[in-house]
Amino acid sequence: MTREMHLRNLILDRYASLRQFALEADIPYSTLMTLLSRGIGGASFDVVLQICSHLGIDPREL
Repeated sequence: MTREMHLRNLILDRYASLRQFALEADIPYSTLMTLLSRGIGGASFDVVLQICSHLGIDPREL
C-alpha cells in the first residue's frame, strides 16, 4: 500500500469524506486531492505536518 493510499484510508476511517477532513483541517480540498493523487513527496512539509497533526499521527508513520 502506498503512503497516499494509507493516508486516504486514515482520513476516511475518521471522517465521512475527504472534503469534510479538508474543511476541518483548514486545508484547501484541491491541495489535499493533489497530494493524494501526485504523492506526498512533492507536498509542502507544513501541509503534511498539518494533516498529521489533525489526524493525531506522527509524520514518520507515512
